[in-house]
Amino acid sequence: MSNSLAASLDLRLLVVFDAVMRKASLTVAGDSLGMSQPLVSQSIARLRQYFGDPLFVRTSAGMSPTPRARELAPKIAAMIQLMQEALEGSTDFDPATSSRTFSFASTDFGVAYLVPKLLQHLEKHAPRIRVRATNAPRYGVDEMIEQGEVDVAVGSFAINRQPFYQRRLYYCDYVCLTRREHPTIRGHLTRNAYLSAAHAMVAPLPAGYEALERFLLENIPAANFAVVVPNFLTAITTLPSSDALFTVSRHAGEHIAQLLGAQALELPVEIPGFTVRQFWHERFHKDPANKWFRDLIYVLLAGSGDLPVASTNMASDPSAPAV
Repeated sequence: MSNSLAASLDLRLLVVFDAVMRKASLTVAGDSLGMSQPLVSQSIARLRQYFGDPLFVRTSAGMSPTPRARELAPKIAAMIQLMQEALEGSTDFDPATSSRTFSFASTDFGVAYLVPKLLQHLEKHAPRIRVRATNAPRYGVDEMIEQGEVDVAVGSFAINRQPFYQRRLYYCDYVCLTRREHPTIRGHLTRNAYLSAAHAMVAPLPAGYEALERFLLENIPAANFAVVVPNFLTAITTLPSSDALFTVSRHAGEHIAQLLGAQALELPVEIPGFTVRQFWHERFHKDPANKWFRDLIYVLLAGSGDLPVASTNMASDPSAPAV
């Protein structure tokens, strides 16, 4: 490899690689960097020559990374992070003055449960900070974190490998929602009533709800599913006008019941719950801003410790690598 080619591998090329990896599009990556599509193409061509690999292949889903590109992605992202920290010259983070946008992935009910708590805190302590919530797919959340699409993921995801970290937030079981004016169910639900009633069901259910999905499919007759919808928020719209029962996680269910004036009833059957954790990538583990955001989520959802106000007053982070 010539010295001139090695010298051409500057930070700008790595930034382009990282953007294409995250956006899966030369055009979108260029827009995010303020570069034209031809210039992005030229940069990728130089990277292909340097690494001796196509890196990205055009498919119907966009620019798909090769195995070599997937191997390089976390290392290049870590290099960019180190360079940013070095150029900024400071590791302090002040949420009271920061205008940073934080992003997290969760289920739609997880978003509905967390966002009001976040906004209440941010309006008082960090008014310029913005939050972007992303619906977490059933599979591939680890790739979203790895590629920098989100800062943190919150949910019951099967991410058990390095270089990811995780932190337990809470354990959650299920409750059954039904409208308050239900003709036969008033404050108490029997096993027979639950198994024979009409049900509203979300399909597919998100990660962590496997035990609930298995129980419903094995114990509720197919004819009893009055409606099947693609997400939880659509399902709750059936509550005010339907007698169908809706089984959902306790935290979100009790919150929704308060908002809609619905009944949140204890289940008369045994369905194992799930543990909610937050996950993040190793390259952001020591980033003060990311750590502040993680600590804030932990305090708001786990209910432990003092709310983090500034980087000099952060809660401890007893996290462990996902192995």
